[in-house]
Amino acid sequence: KEDVAKIDLETVGNFENFYNIIKSKNSTNGETKYSFNLQESITDVAKSDMLETRSNTNIQVENVDEGDIVKTDDKYIYYLSKQRLIIINAENAETSGKIAEINFKEENFYPIEIYVQNNKLALIGNIAYNENLKMSTEMQDISEAPKLKTGIIIYDITDRSNPKEIRNVMLEGSYITSMSRMIDENIYFAISENIYGYDISCKSIEELNENDYMPKYTDTAISNEEKCISYDKIYNLDETEDANYLILVGININGDNEADIQTFLGAGTYLYSSEKNMYIATNKVEYDENYNVISTKTKLMKFELNNGKIIYKAKGEVEGRVNNQFSMDENGDNFRIATTIGEIWSNQNTSNNLYVLNDKLEEIGKIEGLAEGEKIYSVRYMGSKAYVVTFKQTDPFWVIDLSDVTNPQILGEVKLPGYSVYLHPYDETHIIGFGYDTKEDGTRVTNNGLKLVMFDVSDFTNPQVVFQIAVGDSKYTYSELLYNHKSAIFSKEKGIIAIPVNNYPRDVEISTSNGEDIETLVNSYKNYKEEYTSEGYFVYNINLTDGFNLKGIINHDKTTNYKPYYYNSKLLRGLWIEDNLYTVSESMIKVNRLDDLEEISKLEIKGGE
Repeated sequence: KEDVAKIDLETVGNFENFYNIIKSKNSTNGETKYSFNLQESITDVAKSDMLETRSNTNIQVENVDEGDIVKTDDKYIYYLSKQRLIIINAENAETSGKIAEINFKEENFYPIEIYVQNNKLALIGNIAYNENLKMSTEMQDISEAPKLKTGIIIYDITDRSNPKEIRNVMLEGSYITSMSRMIDENIYFAISENIYGYDISCKSIEELNENDYMPKYTDTAISNEEKCISYDKIYNLDETEDANYLILVGININGDNEADIQTFLGAGTYLYSSEKNMYIATNKVEYDENYNVISTKTKLMKFELNNGKIIYKAKGEVEGRVNNQFSMDENGDNFRIATTIGEIWSNQNTSNNLYVLNDKLEEIGKIEGLAEGEKIYSVRYMGSKAYVVTFKQTDPFWVIDLSDVTNPQILGEVKLPGYSVYLHPYDETHIIGFGYDTKEDGTRVTNNGLKLVMFDVSDFTNPQVVFQIAVGDSKYTYSELLYNHKSAIFSKEKGIIAIPVNNYPRDVEISTSNGEDIETLVNSYKNYKEEYTSEGYFVYNINLTDGFNLKGIINHDKTTNYKPYYYNSKLLRGLWIEDNLYTVSESMIKVNRLDDLEEISKLEIKGGE
């Protein structure tokens, strides 16, 4: 409470104040100045070198784990498939087998992310609407609206073959994608809950039931009874136009204290976390009545993380919109953030900024007006340096010195066709870039397929491209890594980088050799190509002498002759344990030797339909 008072953040207090706040927000959104919460899914990526006996989830900050659909602990693999948690014994690569399965279909629970530590496993997921409850124009009041719930279920997995649920925490609202972290034995995650403001706009306060608008939760460590978060526990971010709740949850997976739940009237889009602090960024774009951009801003909130507790510390704001979690970084007591201003979808009147903020989120240094007419596609911070990729027709890879936090300086740049949407440290002086190659087509620049690039930054004033390789066979090739950093694995020690890829061949011919009508063939299979290769894991050797070399491709299924793409064969993740590569799809786990990619075994996963 004292920390909150120092930064002048007040609680809503009571239902009357809540009613007036929401009514005011709804009326403000009806004026000629329009505000939108902007969330994009361009890319997230990365962790540095992994000198371990197994691969970990590809994370941004060392010792700050991120939830994923697959985890391993050397001996076992835990993964989510078709509303199920499946545990695989991976102690022997030749005989890997399923030893446990939990199906959540009856509970209508959809697990999204896994965390595993020692003998505890935690799942974060959503409970979907009851199918019998549908939104209807005949709905009389808010209490009749179907509710989406988000929560965490914790299991004791001392006996891996028989996981036992020991606790769950469920809250009204939906999970904000990729907004969870685990530090030591504490998990923190974020939920957004819409506030149905229509009744508030149309009805008097006397006609409403204040309990209908309170966020609700259960924590079985305390009781199975549903509790309300009262208005004197809800903080008001008075400058935000968002009529919804942002709910932050902290929980110690080994403790039995009540979960720490912090509730705000506001919004969250991206989360960055160090071991000490969590930052939530929300992009705001304001338009006039003709949908011309008036301003672009990123609003920030900072929280101290302390053994499962979430302590609000500061709020701030910078010009421009943040690209993703990798646009943000904490270094000592300072916070760095890179943004783009202008109409980012059309590159009209755009430029880019990098700000350094102090521990109170006050600006102490900046670079503004970087790369006019372009926008940021990727950022990576390494100590006192920031590496930024912007793009319009070429890919300027910028090196920025942040040693003097009050006076950041551009040291150098290198231009090349295309752009990197993911930057990953190889070592202290080399950075891997993943993204699109491009080519000029008259006055236009078009994508020309995926590529991997190695940047040499040993001379900060003169960065160089030392290696580059095309990924896949055509401009239509696609990878989940374009928007999800957790899909890739990298090990400098083992000399590999592996990426899931949807690969399309360059040349496609339509044949009617079986007597089919050509028009029927084209209409029926226009989205598929002859000899279409379903998603495979592309495994590359990587070193500073030979660059990138494709070692091989792991497939779980291949469809040819216009057979449609089978979702069950879609490779979801790859991971390595000792000298073996495990690839996971919804229908199979396959084990290959890392040195030559020879198949050792495969396990078909059935059921869950």
